[in-house]
Amino acid sequence: MSELNLQHLKKVYEGDVVAVHDFNIDIKDGEFIVIVGPSGCGKSTSLRMIAGLEEISSGKAILDGKDITDVASKNRDMAMVFQNYALYAHMTIYQNLAFSLTLRHVDKKEIHRKVMAVAAMLNLDEQLNKKPKQLSGGQRQRVALGRALVRTPKIFLFDEPLSNLDAKLRVKMRREIKILHQKITATMIYVTHDQVEALTLADRIVVMSMGHVQQIGTPLEIYSNPNNKFVASFVGNPPMNFFYGKISADGNKFVTDDFSFDLDEKRKIMLKEYINKDVILGVRPEHFIPKGDLKAKVEIVEHLGAHTLFNCSINRTKAKIKFEGWLDYKEGDDIIFSFNQDLICFFDKRNEERIR
Repeated sequence: MSELNLQHLKKVYEGDVVAVHDFNIDIKDGEFIVIVGPSGCGKSTSLRMIAGLEEISSGKAILDGKDITDVASKNRDMAMVFQNYALYAHMTIYQNLAFSLTLRHVDKKEIHRKVMAVAAMLNLDEQLNKKPKQLSGGQRQRVALGRALVRTPKIFLFDEPLSNLDAKLRVKMRREIKILHQKITATMIYVTHDQVEALTLADRIVVMSMGHVQQIGTPLEIYSNPNNKFVASFVGNPPMNFFYGKISADGNKFVTDDFSFDLDEKRKIMLKEYINKDVILGVRPEHFIPKGDLKAKVEIVEHLGAHTLFNCSINRTKAKIKFEGWLDYKEGDDIIFSFNQDLICFFDKRNEERIR
């Protein structure tokens, strides 16, 4: 069992600089948690507090019922995989994999058994006598993973492990990490700035901004039901479209300077307290419908195979619209559309919180 409870974690640096505010989460045994957010949001600092590499300014970290807040990192039974691999260049791959076990004076036969088992799992069998410089980036990242795996720790920690790889290799390694988690069913906490990694890997995602946790939820919850405009804008590629306007005086329409449309009955009820008030409409590119009474002018067409992405203008308002299929439009053409109102979001303009 490897459950981790983080209670009101806070990190304050010299000069009263708060890097992380009130981080709370209960992580279940075997869960894959991804912490995602832009650079400087506090995600790596949060991971380093969990690992014991950063002192916790206030709050508690509880691992399997034991308070580890002040426990040294080497005694927390966690293994960390770093962005830059952190391999020992003068050692062979076998020695790199065995190093942590050697330090713990594990029996040589047991070390060999564990190293060979991990090497087989990660397809490194034929690389064991090589040095790190002789391997590709993907192979070196697998060695870094393997060095963590041989320890069989309670929790695996990943600090942007794929950011140094090219796009094709990132996709491949992402798949391998997912398969690995399914095989060993270990508790994993993974930090990234890449929202695609978060959506594809996580059981639950923690979205952070400016040191604050914005939302915790499954990938579907984060994507479909964002708590606020920041979460809606950060998760999703292409990003969500935002249109600034207000609810009409009779409560029947959403109105901007460039277009308006009739609200369905559910949206009228939801927005009844916002009559004649400013709101923000959020629409993902795939939540446009290719029929209706609204019109957009095509500026750029991007064919994506199964979909076509249009960069458009609705009068003076810019929008990205994605329809299924390879559609034959060109610059200057008009697209007729409406919105799938079951899937659109409205945000309060004052605090950018989602209106539910």
